[in-house]
Amino acid sequence: MKIIIVGGGEIGLTTANVLSTKEHDLVLIEVDEKRAKQVANMIDAMVIKGDGTDISILKDAGAEDVDAVIAATADDKTNLMVCEIAKSLDIGRIIARVNKSENEELFTKLGITGVVPVVGTAVTNIKNLLMESRAERIIYELGKGEVQVLAITLPKDSKLVGKPAEIKNAIIGVIYRNGDLILPRESTKLNEGDVLVLTARTESLKSIRKQIYGSSKWK
Repeated sequence: MKIIIVGGGEIGLTTANVLSTKEHDLVLIEVDEKRAKQVANMIDAMVIKGDGTDISILKDAGAEDVDAVIAATADDKTNLMVCEIAKSLDIGRIIARVNKSENEELFTKLGITGVVPVVGTAVTNIKNLLMESRAERIIYELGKGEVQVLAITLPKDSKLVGKPAEIKNAIIGVIYRNGDLILPRESTKLNEGDVLVLTARTESLKSIRKQIYGSSKWK
């Protein structure tokens, strides 16, 4: 997924760190030159020094060919302008950090469904909005996103169906099946529709998803 993040503050930086896997091609835009240089040394992504409300800067970042734009600055007016430009470029997924609750309506009227109020869980909310088309949700993140706890629904065509409850590079803490919670044992087999609560390092998520969904969906 190609993603542009506008804003290199704490939320923008942490979001970039969490999303910085081989699955995503990231570009972060930061208007402050000093901060842009700092962030460039802290994340595995392209960092552009520029104003994210300038359409030419967004185009330089590849906005005409991205899957998502995340407006993550500490200023709601800036985030709203970024969203307006993203809509004009017909970007499919637009996510906005909203710092003041009274401003949420402005984003809603613009048609931005990915509104994330800043209440301490912004990064997790952003990731869940990016993954809303998948049968998975982030429950919790540890540190700066190095370790994640996820709930993933096992699809019927998964090669893990009927196999022991084991996934390489992940720990299955619990299985939710037909309304019951199951603590996996050596004899436990995985069924279609099982909701697996997994703990894993972020760097291992691509290989874990390939095990669950199949390599054809995770190149």
